[in-house]
Amino acid sequence: MLSGSQGYVAMAVEFPPLGHAMLFWVFATLVVVVCQRLVEHTAHSVDPSSRRISASHSALCIGCIVWALDVVGLFMYAELKPHAMALDLLPALSGLIIMVASTRLALPVLSTSTSKLRITLASLFLGAGMLAAHFMVTRDHVASFRNVQWAPIAVALVLATGIAVVTSLHHRLARYTPITLPPLDRREAWHQHALAGLGVVVLHWLVVNAFPLHADGPSQPSGGNALMLIVLLFGAALAVEQLSNMRSDASRQAMLRKGMSMMRASSVLQSERPDSQLPLIADNLDRLLQRSSLALHFQPMVDASQRGPAQFEALLRIEDRRLGAINPEAFLLVCELQGKTVVVDKLILRNALDCIVQWQARGLHDASVSVNVAPATLLDVGFVPWLREEMAARRLYQTALKLEITEHAFIALGPQMLLAIRDLGAMGVAVVMDDFGAGYSSLGMLADLPIAGIKCDRLFVRDLASDKRRQLLLGHIGTLAGEFGLTVVVEGVESAAELRAVSAAGLHIIQGHLLSKPMPADDVPVWCAVQLEPRRSALQALLAQPLSDPAAPQAFATSAAVPPKAGSGR
Repeated sequence: MLSGSQGYVAMAVEFPPLGHAMLFWVFATLVVVVCQRLVEHTAHSVDPSSRRISASHSALCIGCIVWALDVVGLFMYAELKPHAMALDLLPALSGLIIMVASTRLALPVLSTSTSKLRITLASLFLGAGMLAAHFMVTRDHVASFRNVQWAPIAVALVLATGIAVVTSLHHRLARYTPITLPPLDRREAWHQHALAGLGVVVLHWLVVNAFPLHADGPSQPSGGNALMLIVLLFGAALAVEQLSNMRSDASRQAMLRKGMSMMRASSVLQSERPDSQLPLIADNLDRLLQRSSLALHFQPMVDASQRGPAQFEALLRIEDRRLGAINPEAFLLVCELQGKTVVVDKLILRNALDCIVQWQARGLHDASVSVNVAPATLLDVGFVPWLREEMAARRLYQTALKLEITEHAFIALGPQMLLAIRDLGAMGVAVVMDDFGAGYSSLGMLADLPIAGIKCDRLFVRDLASDKRRQLLLGHIGTLAGEFGLTVVVEGVESAAELRAVSAAGLHIIQGHLLSKPMPADDVPVWCAVQLEPRRSALQALLAQPLSDPAAPQAFATSAAVPPKAGSGR
């Protein structure tokens, strides 16, 4: 110790006793675990509103518990107990505000960024905020701000930054680990949390040595001790409340995703992989929203009863070097949640129109393409003029394109959707109701819709061969649609038995793996020239075969083999 000229001593705080340090290590490790869970919860949010809310709540919670840990840590040191017992409320609250604010600014980057540089800079900023918060808490007990110990400050800043960087990168690695691979070992995660907690113990000891404190504590305890205790308890209660609300918030977000996904597809995301991809897709959405990233495969729809051109449905395929194969419905749902639906639909439509132009250049002039679009796209005031200009620029007839809208969208947006469909009909672009039967709508609504046709959902085909009630229902739908002048396409036909049941119901335009899997755009002209009529003939042969003939499936497979370049199934 060095004697000063103004009655105080610049003192070096010794490392805390082993028992105190071990207890603080346990608390620090728990704080690291809680902070990690809060960061993961923030990263799991997809839409901007949920991300802002989660980031705000998590930052408040993390700031409170880290600040409380810092204050409690002062009691580890025998030299600092008098100072810890006499902390003033105003500086302590100022430190809390600094801690929460720095966390709020750094958390979005630490939870969602894919850039190591940005993560490092955010960690450095967070570490500086932690040090500033500590110095604010203890400012009234510092003997002299001129006698700063730069070595402990520098090491503490590096250590704080390192803890934040390593924890964030571990979180990033866990998020980007493919679902098909084994999950990261929980014991390994706890080892890393324990090491981070040990780093916090050393970090705290370094920061208390940054400035010399008064050799003697205050002459009497501060009158704000009771308020300080209340604030500490409030911070702990806030952390517990936020942790308990995480599950409810996750359920709320899941319900939001489910509702929005039903506007675009007949089924919501069920598997673990697509749902886990949602926040990762959101983090990389700007990079993925490029025409080159949105590949289209095409699945044919063919009338098995008579000759005629094939129609094709455009199906999105996304393969990313970082995320791997991306579920198209998950990608479109993220676009919906992020307000990018109109943008992505226009990109997909441009790609589809370009494919039609390429087919015509190769001699395929009679094929048409159906593209599924979201309600928000149809309701966009500039969509119809934009589509007219895009088709005119490529010199395409309006009959070359059809738009598919899900039944859920018709039900939810009836009057507005009717106006949009009429505008498209006025320019010659037909609209088809997709996934008919998945929304449990009334058959009578078909009379009120200015649509060109319906596509029966795969739910109709399930157990169709053995379910007489489904057969009767499908037959009545076909009869009613025919009286209204609507074409009917049955999706998901994958077996000879299903084909026969569909044909028995009076429906002949089918789509499914029995006919063909989706194929890349380059394969479509060759498929139409070489495979279309043989496949149609094979379908007709299947319909003519007796139900008990075991050679029927093999005969179809032999006469209509799937092209080797066909894309993955829908």
